[in-house]
Amino acid sequence: MGYTVMAESKGALDWAEVHRAVMPLRRRVELFPIPGEGGMGDALGLSVAQKNVNDLGWEEITQMADVLGKKFGMEVIDLPSGTRLGPDTLEAVMKRFLEEAPSEE
Repeated sequence: MGYTVMAESKGALDWAEVHRAVMPLRRRVELFPIPGEGGMGDALGLSVAQKNVNDLGWEEITQMADVLGKKFGMEVIDLPSGTRLGPDTLEAVMKRFLEEAPSEE
C-alpha cells in the first residue's frame, strides 16, 4: 500500500524537462507519467510507499508540488480526499498523510 497524489497539467508536458526538474528532489516518491488523451492534459502520479509515509515523505511531496506548480503550472491533488493542495489545505492533507504512517509496534 502507499499514498498517492496526482499533479495535473492543462496541456502536454515535456516529460524530459519534468524529469530533470523533479529527480533531484526524489528519494522516497515514485513517479509515473499519465499521458493525456482526448484533449485532456498530461498528469504525473506521485506515490509514497507505506514505509516512507512520514515527515520526510511529506516534505518531498510538498517540494515536488512546489516545483510542478511553479515551473509547469500543474495542480496537485490528494487522491484519497480529492483535495487540491494549496496554502489553505496543506495542513489538513498533511495530517491525513501522516495518519497513514506505519505504526511502530
